[in-house]
Formats: sequence, structure tokens, C-alpha cells
Amino acid sequence: MNTLHLKYAVEVERTGSITKAADRLYMNQPHLSKTIRELEETLGMAIFRRTPKGIVPTEKGTEFLAAARNILAEVEAMERIMSGAASKVSLHVAVPRASYVSHAFTEFMKTVPPDRELDIDYRETNSASIVEHVTSGECGIGIVRCRADYSTYFEDMFREKNLRFEPVREFEYLALMSDRHPLANDEIARCEDLSRYIEIIHGDSEFQSGVPNGTNAHREKTIAIYERGSQFEILKRIPGAYMWVSPMPEEVLSTFSLTQKRSDMPDNLHRDFLISRRGYRLTEDDRGFIEKLGDTVKETSSL
Repeated sequence: MNTLHLKYAVEVERTGSITKAADRLYMNQPHLSKTIRELEETLGMAIFRRTPKGIVPTEKGTEFLAAARNILAEVEAMERIMSGAASKVSLHVAVPRASYVSHAFTEFMKTVPPDRELDIDYRETNSASIVEHVTSGECGIGIVRCRADYSTYFEDMFREKNLRFEPVREFEYLALMSDRHPLANDEIARCEDLSRYIEIIHGDSEFQSGVPNGTNAHREKTIAIYERGSQFEILKRIPGAYMWVSPMPEEVLSTFSLTQKRSDMPDNLHRDFLISRRGYRLTEDDRGFIEKLGDTVKETSSL
């Protein structure tokens, strides 16, 4: 067994298919199948089993693959040191589209000396993709968002996928709008009133990473976007537009002339979890980002 075989097995798990894994590894399918069989014979156990939905790990295979990902991460870290790249700033993180998180990221980047080399991968996506990126080892850490009453389901899923997790913050979604919005002077943005206006939503969000069905339940007045940066210009320039967000830093609000309002939406308590693979050692850069994340949470905790 060698690290290349571990890489092959991890790729098969990630794709759920020998054929797809072979394509991504630039090798032929028969050779990959043979390699996986030989690896299983060496281990004396089956790593995968075939199902109608594709190839999935066995119970023992799941344990083996978790260990394999950790070994590959350690090997990669040693290779960086041996190649003289230890001074490179490296951060691979998957997060929800949340301004408090992006603010923490920019604050972290401000601490990086200008002469340092960078290996930065900052991905904004939905909860399912975040879990996949961290589980596969593409990202070292991630932040997963869910409704508070779904927390038990998510915690069970994290354990099943051999992920460490800890809550980052608990919050209520706020209605974000221009400071010139007709409802901007109201103390509370009532859902009944908001339903008359255009709601901005993230088109690839899942039920667990946002407000279920939004305010406009029938999607009669919505604009779906797929790039977070455009949401601020839309909110600023389209009269009456609004969207649901986690509490945002005052700096972001003032920059785009926006305001955020509490609402009367039911079941509006949410949690963000910090996740990583069990056995994964947080890097100095991971810890630096997490520290800035904590600072930003404190900054917006009164909202």
C-alpha cells in the first residue's frame, strides 16, 4: 500500500464511481478497479460496495477512508515543508454566503505580510457542498448553517461523516434593505409587509441554509442571484428590494447604505457550525481565520 493507492480510494469515494474517478485521475477504468481490489485484498476487507446509486463505502471502509484523508493531508503538509513552502499562507475554507464570515476573512488577510506567497481557496456555497468539500479534504475547515430546530439532524450527520463540529454562533435572520426602503424606518419588518416587495434569494441555496421558502412563499416577487457581491448593488438600486441575512458588520452596512431589521418570522433561530475532519490538525492560518471569525461574531452579537 502507498499514498497513491489512498488517493485513488478517496477519489472513488468522492465521485461514487470507478469510471468518474478514473477520468479525474487520468487513468483507465480497468486499472483503477484492479488497484482498488488489490488494496482491499491487502487490507483484508471491502472498502466499497455497489448500490443502485453508485459505489459507497462499507462501514469499515468509511473508517479507513477517514484515516486515508488524514494521512494524505499530513503528507501534503510535509511536502510543503520539504519544498520550502512552509512560509506560504495556506487557507482552504468553505462557508455560507454570510457577510460576517467574509468580513472575518478580509480581516485575516489584512494580517498577511505582503511578501508572503498565498495558497487561498475561499468557497461560498450551500451546506451540502460545504460538508462535501470538508469531508473530501478539498477544504480544511468549513462553516455549515442550519435552522436551530434541525441541529440534531446536522450533528448526527457530522458524526456519521467523521467530522468534528462546534457552534460558531446562534442568530435570527434579519431583513436587509436600503436605508431608503419604505420599511426602513419601521422598528420591526413584518413578513406581511415585506411580501409586497421584491425578495433577493440565492438561487443555489438549500432549505437548510436559508429561510424556508423565504417570505414570498410562492416566489411571485423574487430575484435569484448566484454571486453574493451583486446583492448589495441590487438592494441599493432597486426600490423595495430586500433579502434575509445573518447579522452584518456595521462597516458593510454603511458602505452600501443598507439597514437590517428584526422581523416577526416564526422559527427564525439559526446556527452556524465550524466543521473539520477528525484527525485534521488546524494550521496556524486556520487558527488565524477562526480568531478573526470570533472577533466578528462579537462585533455583531448585539444585533
